[in-house]
Amino acid sequence: LTPAVKDETNGFRYYSADNMTQIRSIRSLQALGLSLKEVAEYYYDTENMDKLLDKLYELRKMLDRNIQMLQVRSAKQGDFTVHKTVLPRQVCFCREYRCKDVAEAAIKLRDTYIAAARTGKMSMSARMFTMRIGQPDTGLDLMCCIPVEDDFAGEERTEFAESPALCVYYRGPYEGIGTAIATLNTYVETNHIQTTGPFRNIYLEGPPSRGEQSSDYITQVAVTI
Repeated sequence: LTPAVKDETNGFRYYSADNMTQIRSIRSLQALGLSLKEVAEYYYDTENMDKLLDKLYELRKMLDRNIQMLQVRSAKQGDFTVHKTVLPRQVCFCREYRCKDVAEAAIKLRDTYIAAARTGKMSMSARMFTMRIGQPDTGLDLMCCIPVEDDFAGEERTEFAESPALCVYYRGPYEGIGTAIATLNTYVETNHIQTTGPFRNIYLEGPPSRGEQSSDYITQVAVTI
């Protein structure tokens, strides 16, 4: 940080408004998790800009996810307000099942998760989800989708493009997700919205974090448009 003026008689350094702006910027970058070395690269090293941009993009994604979760947790049970969102591009390990009830669906999702983990390619940065195949408000024909790394090349590989979507956040036990799906489907039909894929149940918080407190499970019910 170079001062605007240095008094040679007493050594005092004087800083300008531009210097103060830079200091605030440095503090902001530190707060985001960048080291002082990385901050210096941000200002003066054009060769490493791509690496720093990638890191800042990842930090932004993490911040967006945290903001989303705070918004979701503030939602009350029974609040089926429809939100616009963007579902991210994902590569997933996918298997299809016909389930007789929610309990069997949970078992199939667990089995798919274990199979994906055994590939050694499972991604921890994205959410697993199920897709309702066929009519959104009937049956339990599901595709279970577990995020994996881009270089996974198994026969279960399915790539989902980034897509605009509508969603509701359902808070409660999985047995009640059908009500959220029906609500979102009614909104779509009433407003003559063209959907581009099946309804997804994206699992944000469940047994691993909430134990048996199923009233606190949070599921994002979404459909691409």
